[in-house]
Amino acid sequence: MLASVAVRMAASSRGKVRSLVSLSRTLSTNKPGSAAGDYPPPAEAPASPPNSEPAAAPQRRPKKDPSGCSVLLFPGQGSQFVGMGRGLLKYPNVKEMFTVAQKILGYDLFESTSLQKTVHCQPAVFVTSLAAVERLNQENPKAIEMCVAAAGFSVGEFAALVFSGAMNFAEGRKTSFLGGFVHL
Repeated sequence: MLASVAVRMAASSRGKVRSLVSLSRTLSTNKPGSAAGDYPPPAEAPASPPNSEPAAAPQRRPKKDPSGCSVLLFPGQGSQFVGMGRGLLKYPNVKEMFTVAQKILGYDLFESTSLQKTVHCQPAVFVTSLAAVERLNQENPKAIEMCVAAAGFSVGEFAALVFSGAMNFAEGRKTSFLGGFVHL
């Protein structure tokens, strides 16, 4: 009985998935510079009356060379290890980041040996991730300048939001230090 319910659910969702895929393809073939609501008709819609010329293939956006672009991916809980940020202290603003964290937390992230606890791990990963961005900015500023996207896993979401400017350091620090996951 459970199997038949699962089969019915899968069959009913198949059409929804096809519609989403069709919409995704439609949006991805939208011409650059077209109006926000000016989309070509979906694949299921008839393109032309029966006795007319065949419809032209949809135009695709021109391909762009991704070699000059970068994407930053920020790690989450589970990537931490004791001493992970020590080599970053020589870069500008990094020492200040860790000092601010120490004042808020009441302990030095470099002295903490219990990074297996969420309350210690999340602030450490957050601050170290942003410190790594400072290093990247010093060693390869073009990577920062040409960044087209940022993403993060777990607490890395907050580092990505701070890096992208959607959240400032204080907001990200407060949220990640409190362990408050507000998944967006």
